[in-house]
Amino acid sequence: MTLKNKIFLDALKRENHQEKIPVWLLRQAGRYLPEYMKIRSQYSDFFQMIKKPEICKELTLQPLHRFPLDAAITFTDILTIPDAMGVPVEFISGKGPVFADSICKNEELRLNSDGALKKLEYVFEATSLIKSSIDVPLIGFTGSPWTLFVYLYYGESPKNHDELNNYLKLKSHNTHSYLEQLTETTKDYVHAQIEAGADCIQIFDSWGGLLDEKYQELSLNYINQIAASVQDDIPIILYTRDKLIDNIIDLTPIKCFNLDTSDNIDTHISKSITIQGNFNPQNFHADEDELKKMAELVYMKYKNKENYIFNLGSGLTPDINPEKVGYFLSQLSSFRS
Repeated sequence: MTLKNKIFLDALKRENHQEKIPVWLLRQAGRYLPEYMKIRSQYSDFFQMIKKPEICKELTLQPLHRFPLDAAITFTDILTIPDAMGVPVEFISGKGPVFADSICKNEELRLNSDGALKKLEYVFEATSLIKSSIDVPLIGFTGSPWTLFVYLYYGESPKNHDELNNYLKLKSHNTHSYLEQLTETTKDYVHAQIEAGADCIQIFDSWGGLLDEKYQELSLNYINQIAASVQDDIPIILYTRDKLIDNIIDLTPIKCFNLDTSDNIDTHISKSITIQGNFNPQNFHADEDELKKMAELVYMKYKNKENYIFNLGSGLTPDINPEKVGYFLSQLSSFRS
C-alpha cells in the first residue's frame, strides 16, 4: 500500500519541512483499549496470542482506526528472542513475564540460536501482513541484548539488583558470552523484520538504567553492533529507560532517540539528532481544557522542528482513558491541519 504521508520518516532523517508534527505512541496498541481487551480475553496466554499473525495485524491496526497517527508499530514483544532461543516464557497475571529457566537458578543455562529465526517467522509474517494493510510507515522493534540478558538472568522482571551486580563482577566472561549470542540473533531478527516491510527499527533498552559506568561496555557496545549491521537508509531509534542521553549521543552511530520522562527535549532539539518521546502518559488524566493547552504548547514549540516526533516517555497503561488520548491527539492534529 502506498504511504499516505512520510512525515514520520522525514523527521527521523531530520528532514520534516512541514509544519506538521508526526505522532505515534509507546504501547499505542494494548491494554488501555477495550477492543484490545476483547481479543486478549480469548487467549489464556499472551504468547499464544502474539504467535498468530492475523491477530497481531488486527491489534496493530486498532489504534490507527481510533487516532490520527503517523506510524504503526508491529504488535509483538521484546521477549520473542529468548523464547525462540530455547527459554520459553509465559505471562502470568499480576506477575508479568516468567521464564521456564533463568541464569540465577541455573548458571549452565544454554541459549540455542540454531533455528531461532525460523521460530520467529510469526513476527515476520505479521510484519508483512501489517505492511500491506497500512498507508503509514511501519516500525519494527527489538529489545537490546542487555535488556534481554537481564530478563534471562532473573527469569522475570528484575528485583534484587545486588544479586545481578555480583554476577557481573564474578562472571564477566559468561555475561559477555550471553550478550554476544543475543546480539547475533537480534541482528538476524532485525534484518528479517526489515525484509518483511519494517521501515525503521526501535531498540528498547528497557533495563539500561540499571547500569552506570558499565553502560557502554554491557549495553551500548552491543546496541551499536546491531545498528552498524543495518543498512544506512533504515533509521534506528534508541529508547533507554531511566537514563539521560547526554552521555550516549557521542558514543553511538544512532541518530534518533526516544526520551523517557526524566529527560528534557529542549536540551537536545537543536542537535543533529531526532528526538521523540518525553511526554508523560499520566498527563492524559487531565481534563479537556488542560489537554488542549498541552497540545497547543507542544505544537507551538515544535511545529518548525525538522527533527521532532511527538511520543511518550513511557508506554500507555490500562488506567488511561483512550477518549482522553483521542481528544489530545485530535487537538494536536487540528493545529497542524
